[in-house]
Amino acid sequence: MGRHKQRRIPKLGFTKLRGIGWNVSFRDPHTRTPRRVKFGMVDKDKARALYQDWLSDFVKGKVNGGAGGPKKPVVDVSKVTAQPGSLLAVASSYLFHEERRTRKAGEPRRLGTISAQALADKRYDVRHFLSFINKRFGPGAAGRLPVIDLKMDDIEAYNRALADAEYSETLVKNRMAAVKGIIDRAGRLEHGEQRLTWNWNARDTYRGKAGTPRKLPSLPQLKAVLAKCDTRTRAIVWTAIGLGFGQGDLTAVKAGQIDKKSYDLRRGKTGLERYGPTPPGVWTAIAEYLKQHPREPDELLFVSQSGQPLTHGNTDSVDLWWRRLRLALGSKGKGLSGFYVLRHLGATEFGSRPGCSLSDIRRWLGHAASSSMADVYMRPVAPEHRDVVEWVRARLLGNKPLV
Repeated sequence: MGRHKQRRIPKLGFTKLRGIGWNVSFRDPHTRTPRRVKFGMVDKDKARALYQDWLSDFVKGKVNGGAGGPKKPVVDVSKVTAQPGSLLAVASSYLFHEERRTRKAGEPRRLGTISAQALADKRYDVRHFLSFINKRFGPGAAGRLPVIDLKMDDIEAYNRALADAEYSETLVKNRMAAVKGIIDRAGRLEHGEQRLTWNWNARDTYRGKAGTPRKLPSLPQLKAVLAKCDTRTRAIVWTAIGLGFGQGDLTAVKAGQIDKKSYDLRRGKTGLERYGPTPPGVWTAIAEYLKQHPREPDELLFVSQSGQPLTHGNTDSVDLWWRRLRLALGSKGKGLSGFYVLRHLGATEFGSRPGCSLSDIRRWLGHAASSSMADVYMRPVAPEHRDVVEWVRARLLGNKPLV
């Protein structure tokens, strides 16, 4: 029986413990000891991409513990050296520059800077491309191949491989942008002023998988969510719907920034002013919450059950609560998206109001949304969403009970 037992394929998993994030656990076939490969706190599309790359090597026995493979990595990365002007050398210089323009935690956004998460994404994108080059030309090729020797066929092959793997269009776009960043960096004096001998814009391009349309919660799902809420989580839900607050906004908002008439705060992500009238339904939910959990002025309006900010470090108590809630809903929670879907629901309701302008939806969203993005919400409500949008609108206006 044991000889013919089907070999278990390691599965991709996620955990917030110790900031591990996306990971894959497996048992070494040689030593039978459990092992874990960590991909970190990245978005789901990127985690899937990293997992597919790892799994391909695992099955072929090219990584530690690979089925039937060697006990040591095929390539000793510590012995790979980067020659001046090589892809690896220029990529290192490119990432060093990106590190220097990364904003510190809590620092307001300004022109020419990127977030720490954006830097982490760029690192993954660069490593993925260099790994492709090593597979295409042999181990250590990225440390030997000058940027000027890159051919259009190489770039097209990489682009095609991304598309064939059915990665999202955004992920494909970002990874190709990282390749272009390396190529542009090679034009600097210290890298030999390397210039491509072919036209980047003339290459054949391949796009990733189109994103799936935003799926709003159904009316039964929203009612089931609210039925499971206490006064604190109910206030969080209605603030997310009525004011469009995501986890970052809910973490930062302080007592006094929202009252019965209006809300006024500056969003840390963009530094843009965010203000407007407070929907009566939102204030009703917040007022009920404040009766049980009074807050002094300038105190955080919402905190976790342990008294910590809702999000801190790698911990996101809102996301954790939402995941548990969806599981508790059972069949009613099937197909319900992440917590951010409440912001999409609120934007759909707000954007479909008569007379809503582009500046109104931008202010409500809290960032300089493009016209195309704003147009997603500034349109008549789809028939399948009309019942939940009208139900939400009646409660935001204070015409109906919140539950």
